[in-house]
Amino acid sequence: MLAFAAHAHTHIRNIIIDGKALDREECIRPYESNFNFPVKGVNNRQLVCRTTSMSPSKTNTCDVKAGSTMVIEFHEEMERSSRAIEGKHYGPCLAYLSKMNSDGSPEGWFKIFEQGYDSSKKRWCIDDLNDNDGQLEITIPGDLQDGNYLLRGEIIALHLAEKRGGAEFYNNCVQLRITGGTGSASPELFQIPGIYKEDDPGIHFNLYDGYSSYNIPGPKLYVPGSTPANVSNKTTNPNEPVESSPVKNDPEDKDPEDKDPEDKGPEDNDPVTSPDTEGKSNKPVKSNCTRNRKRRLMRKRRNFNVRRTKKEL
Repeated sequence: MLAFAAHAHTHIRNIIIDGKALDREECIRPYESNFNFPVKGVNNRQLVCRTTSMSPSKTNTCDVKAGSTMVIEFHEEMERSSRAIEGKHYGPCLAYLSKMNSDGSPEGWFKIFEQGYDSSKKRWCIDDLNDNDGQLEITIPGDLQDGNYLLRGEIIALHLAEKRGGAEFYNNCVQLRITGGTGSASPELFQIPGIYKEDDPGIHFNLYDGYSSYNIPGPKLYVPGSTPANVSNKTTNPNEPVESSPVKNDPEDKDPEDKDPEDKGPEDNDPVTSPDTEGKSNKPVKSNCTRNRKRRLMRKRRNFNVRRTKKEL
């Protein structure tokens, strides 16, 4: 039983750059003692790089050119001759990139590779990975800004995923210095943990109940040169609901005499909502702002006329 458990796991043993296979753990964030054991739970902090050491000084940095192809190599054991992963641990292969902060932490992630289930061939990424001696080719986007990055490779094993929380995550991070890109990339960034939910169809999945397709979990694949809609520099969580921004009071409206009992703010029963808010008013935010501004202007004019009349008297 113990032997089976040991041979059912995997890790990124080494990488290949410019056709040269590097030593085990070279430019890979330090392994834990149970280096090939899975991470369980979509909110587990180990889901970042499967290590407690995020210091950049403990890992060498490998140089790679933007637009080039490199290889991350998965193996069950320390020996490169071992297979990638147990053949029945079906699931997708994914890769994410993040700029690296000075303390070694990730700035925010975007997906650059994914391979799931090919229904025409009835093959998973795991099948191809074992056939290719654990080697997974990853193309580095050519439009990146020069700098230090973390490349996060991942296998999600689904052999226990018919139960909620049963998916197994095998992820490691490679520390890279990427140069030669155009610098025009502006991908939307996501938090890890945060990209998966336990009830995502690609996470809570039954391999044994018959299937003809599979939805790869996580954010959409970043396409070099693309500009996704509503992109911001803020790191976001794809699972968090988007809230409408409340209308703020006019900073010029400071006169205490300018209070009108008919002029209700957004905190009253006239809700400020976006057009697609369900169960509430479908009035756009702009209409409420315009109405309130007109009221304030009329109120100021009325008060001004009253003050001028008092002075004349």
